[in-house]
Amino acid sequence: MTVDLHTPDNESLIDFPCDFELKAMGRNNGTLVETVYEITQKYAPDASRDNIRIKDSKGSRFISVNITFHATSLEQLHSIYGELKQHPEILMTL
Repeated sequence: MTVDLHTPDNESLIDFPCDFELKAMGRNNGTLVETVYEITQKYAPDASRDNIRIKDSKGSRFISVNITFHATSLEQLHSIYGELKQHPEILMTL
């Protein structure tokens, strides 16, 4: 799934800088939260573990990891989402 963050005129739909909430989902394997945090912090060094929310699926086989951080550019978001999308633990991002 690809999230388009542009208008038809190729302008960003987001006004930067801003607080941004990213969501990544994957299997509840014990390492997903750390993976999402490390990838996010690589591009947003001020990302804090205090801003992580975790939600289990109904059967607890999967979890969603939400992390809110201060986003500074569309390129930053593309970098984070791109790396998350490539990681084998991540099944989906929003």
